[in-house]
Amino acid sequence: MTSPVPGLITWPVLAGIALVLAGRCWLLRDSIVDRLINRGLAATLAEHLLREAWLQQSLARLLPGDDSDVVNGTGQLSLGATVLTVSHVYGVAKLWAGADPAQAWHRQWRYYLVTITVTTVILIAGTPARRADQLIDQTLGWPAVVVWVAFALPLGATALLLGWVSVREIRTAGHTTWRERALYTASVCSTLGLGFVAVVYPLETVISVVTGRPSFAPEMHWKGWSGFLISAIAVPAMVAVPLISTLLTHMGWDRTGRYCRRLRPMWADLTAAVPEVVLETRRDHNGRTDPAIRLHRMTVEIRDCLLHLKRYSDSPDDLAGASGDPHIQTRRIAEAVATKAAGHPPSARRLPPRYQVQPGARDLTAELRQLLALAKAWPHARGLTRTAGLPTVRNGKHLGLPVRDTGGRGVVHRVR
Repeated sequence: MTSPVPGLITWPVLAGIALVLAGRCWLLRDSIVDRLINRGLAATLAEHLLREAWLQQSLARLLPGDDSDVVNGTGQLSLGATVLTVSHVYGVAKLWAGADPAQAWHRQWRYYLVTITVTTVILIAGTPARRADQLIDQTLGWPAVVVWVAFALPLGATALLLGWVSVREIRTAGHTTWRERALYTASVCSTLGLGFVAVVYPLETVISVVTGRPSFAPEMHWKGWSGFLISAIAVPAMVAVPLISTLLTHMGWDRTGRYCRRLRPMWADLTAAVPEVVLETRRDHNGRTDPAIRLHRMTVEIRDCLLHLKRYSDSPDDLAGASGDPHIQTRRIAEAVATKAAGHPPSARRLPPRYQVQPGARDLTAELRQLLALAKAWPHARGLTRTAGLPTVRNGKHLGLPVRDTGGRGVVHRVR
């Protein structure tokens, strides 16, 4: 079966699938589900390439035998590639349904065996069509019924399982993210598409054979279009959603990454002033740190810095009180940094930080909003500190600027 979809549409879509596959192999290749999805995308790419006329004609020139046999056999082989794609979807759906991940590849090899069996049946039952140099729906007869029934069974089983899992997840999900909603929507659309193909393809063929009428579309154009829309658009769109989210996270464009960027200038200055609070951050095998872990560590280290710097401040209030003005608070923080950088000892009246920690539950969301407000006001506070003659910290280095003695005696110190 040669694809009826024009190359103007086919090639951009296939290029998109190739890009999604390359991106997933780069960023999403660690889990079992990711590897199954990547293999399914590779099978989808092979499926549509086998339906392209240029590839069929190239194989006809390279392989021995009659050209029509090779061309038609390649088209029938593409149906087997479709079943191979569906076998990976079924494997992912089984994991979503709660199957044991440790047995995932053992189960997948059974699905591969089913794929080989179905492909063999399709090629054997499609022999009359190949010999007549016709498409399966042009030749019709009971061999065509066998082809479409064998093709529809794996699709129908996958549609039932995927539909059950999708409905269960939608019913049990609470407040879902845009990623989850998009994934559920694409999953339901794919389920409906697979179910439509699994029912209509064999049913239409059986009706034509029993009534003796020709096929509704002997050129199989509508089957080509429907298969293209399902396997080349719906399924890749579903698996592209996690890739987009992962890519945004990798580039630091997600919400957590944006928070980290907004906190980084203040965090860098404070940890340069109090470097002992910084702990080593663990990274994965790709050298990356989870943004959520990085954000948590930054907030904790900023809070630890503020507890240390409190001993260098004359303010009776906390340096980052919940109800204070961020501009006033950041000015006090900058003055405390300058006092510590000038070499002054901490105030003897101040208790060590460990005695100032108050027990009780913490509102982490409110705390993050408070630190983001401080980070927004921090550049202005640094500017005021610079004009007032207090030292600043830039990129972890203390600049040698004059500072005023905190005792109010007007003695000028310099930090080198």
